[in-house]
Amino acid sequence: MRVVLSADMEAVAQISDVREVLACRPEYWETGRRYLTDDVVAAATGLLEGGASEVVVLDNHGSGNPWNVLLDELPAGVRGESWNVFDLAGHGVDGLLQVGYHPRAGVAGFVPHSYIPGLRLSVDGEEISESHGRIWAARTALVGIVGHAAHERTLGTLSGTPFLVVQDGEDPHRTTPLFADAGQGAEAIREFASRAMRGIADAPRPEPPADATFQAIIDDANDEQAARMQAAGWTRAADTRFVIQLSHWADARDPLAVAMGAAMAPFSATFTALDLTSPQAFAQQDHERLNRLTALFLDGTARMAVADDTPI
Repeated sequence: MRVVLSADMEAVAQISDVREVLACRPEYWETGRRYLTDDVVAAATGLLEGGASEVVVLDNHGSGNPWNVLLDELPAGVRGESWNVFDLAGHGVDGLLQVGYHPRAGVAGFVPHSYIPGLRLSVDGEEISESHGRIWAARTALVGIVGHAAHERTLGTLSGTPFLVVQDGEDPHRTTPLFADAGQGAEAIREFASRAMRGIADAPRPEPPADATFQAIIDDANDEQAARMQAAGWTRAADTRFVIQLSHWADARDPLAVAMGAAMAPFSATFTALDLTSPQAFAQQDHERLNRLTALFLDGTARMAVADDTPI
């Protein structure tokens, strides 16, 4: 039985500061990657113990470094791949476990965002998170989610999914780990993953939306960003709001990618000028650019941390 482990980073058990998830910060290289890898190894081990014959890790965190997980530390039976979640049905996947998942945009919690800071998404009026987008794309069983308490509280149509809370708090830049040390966190994640895997036959299989209205709000969208959206089939319904009709969620693949790219525009020039692929490369980067990118990200996530009842 092949199970995919989708790894995000913000809601990893021992992460406590937003700088640990950004490859433009020393904290990422000093502790962040280690904490992420510990959780991924624990979850993968639990999946194998629970009956998975193979675990494929997808690194779904955008830090500026293409691979955040330390792949050479994955146990036997576990490997990393760069598969797109929209292609998982073609890879014979039997289930998906999400690890390190943070609150969506519009929620008061740690590093709230939906794919990119400055982007808010909804489908037929429901604000959605990355958990929604990826499980709908995967079209498989959602074995469970490991993440932040605010994410569990705002799952909407995914409510009832097996969930292990490892963090809590409403500060967008600091969070409170719920386990005293890495060992306790890893053991809780391993046990959760094993138990969830044993119950895969009863795991939810969320139905992807069909004949749906997909909406994106891009913070402070300008005419250049709007032109990119409209070229991809989006209609500009208001200054910052765009809509597109979808026959099936699979049709969201390209429009979603374009919306992410448009929301990423304020970061792009700084990002592309940096090499964040290794600690050695990071050490050689221009400090002014690193600090500028950090400031952009901190500002973007803070503006996404608004009250739960704020309308999209």
